[in-house]
Amino acid sequence: MSRAVGIVGSAESGVRGDFRTDIAVVGGGASGTLTAVHLLRSGVGGVVVFEAEAGRRHRGVAYGTTDPRHLLNVRAQVMSAFPEEPGHFVEWARGAGYAVGPEDFVPRMVFGHYLRSLVAQFGDGRLSVVTARVEDVVADGAGFTLSTVDTTTRAASVVFAYGNHAPRRLATAAGPLPDAAWHAPNPWDLDTLTAVPEDATVVLVGSGLTAADTAITLLDDAPRRRVLMVSRHGELPRTHVARTLTNWVSPVPPLGPLTADGLAELICNQVAAAARQGVNWRAVVDGLRGCTQSMWARLDLHERRRFLAAHSRDWDVHRHRMAPGVAARIRAYRDSGQLSLHGGGLQWVEDVGARCRVGLDGVALDADAVVHCTGPLTDVAQTTDPLLRRLIDRGTVAPDPLGLGLACTPDGRLLDRTGSIASGMYTVGPPRKGALWESIAVPEIRDQAAQLAQHLVSVPAA
Repeated sequence: MSRAVGIVGSAESGVRGDFRTDIAVVGGGASGTLTAVHLLRSGVGGVVVFEAEAGRRHRGVAYGTTDPRHLLNVRAQVMSAFPEEPGHFVEWARGAGYAVGPEDFVPRMVFGHYLRSLVAQFGDGRLSVVTARVEDVVADGAGFTLSTVDTTTRAASVVFAYGNHAPRRLATAAGPLPDAAWHAPNPWDLDTLTAVPEDATVVLVGSGLTAADTAITLLDDAPRRRVLMVSRHGELPRTHVARTLTNWVSPVPPLGPLTADGLAELICNQVAAAARQGVNWRAVVDGLRGCTQSMWARLDLHERRRFLAAHSRDWDVHRHRMAPGVAARIRAYRDSGQLSLHGGGLQWVEDVGARCRVGLDGVALDADAVVHCTGPLTDVAQTTDPLLRRLIDRGTVAPDPLGLGLACTPDGRLLDRTGSIASGMYTVGPPRKGALWESIAVPEIRDQAAQLAQHLVSVPAA
């Protein structure tokens, strides 16, 4: 039996009024789009999409970039939207005229085009689109009412697939940075980045993958610009090698509880064992990907906190690596003196009009811009998003106790303030990070979307 589905968060339309649907999905970037596509492939009768930001529709932030030098940080061969068709993305890219091989690191914008093509392919007249922000979701005995400024949608189930929230407002010990001309809070606003003077000095707060992309946009076409990356530890992500590595499968620890320090020791021992066989550490990290979620589930809350405090930074810089082409550019900028890397974090910032004075660890300098490149806000207890704020304050949903997303079961069922399952409410993607740890990359998100779609289409319509 076909089902009508409402997806809250994906594209633009002038549609206004009331809708009745079985499923509503809040979020219209990559997570929401993959969820929508899997619902459509599963035979649902129709999809209604709501998205407040038309520029993010069917792509999200990272895949919405228009700079072709911003590359995926994984190979094309793992980016298929469909777990059972691992070559789907590569085949689509070749058919669309892109020269893509399975081991290539392709532009992020190409994957954004891929997501849009999937919507066009599977929408087939069953997709309606509304550009609107969901203001509230209210549960009643028969399901949920989702409200925007102009629409009301009745749904039996709701899926939160909003992806990553913007990072918290950049601040120092003196307080938040002002809304000044030199303060660039959005590193994906390419018009703002490229508008800085060609001899500008720019401070990037953060040294992860977003900062690397931002440095490329700023420096590649303006050799007189100078960029300083600053983060607490002053570390860059490690680099992928140019070709696929030798497989390395680490032994999974015996069943039972695990400790964070024990897992760290396991990884170190496996890296050493691999090195003795001439196998690179990257193969060990990649080989653990398939069992990371199951091992995370065996850590109790105390041990998860221990992992976050003691080991997560090392894991992140080794797990989330730069594409070889990106790393080569960053290395060249550093060799030429265009780019420098600083630890110790941002100490202070003084507004001096069109420019600012910035204090780093032992360094003070005048800068033309400060760009916010830290990671997304994961702690929804601190969110300023009106919808999530209402739901959390009401107790309908709850923050993950580790500050990593929404409290939920590993299969994505949301929990309310009391820790009980919030019947009919689900999440996909980054909000599941507290339950799964590995939950922010396309392979994990597409698996979640496929599994949830199969579950939801099996639920009898109200």
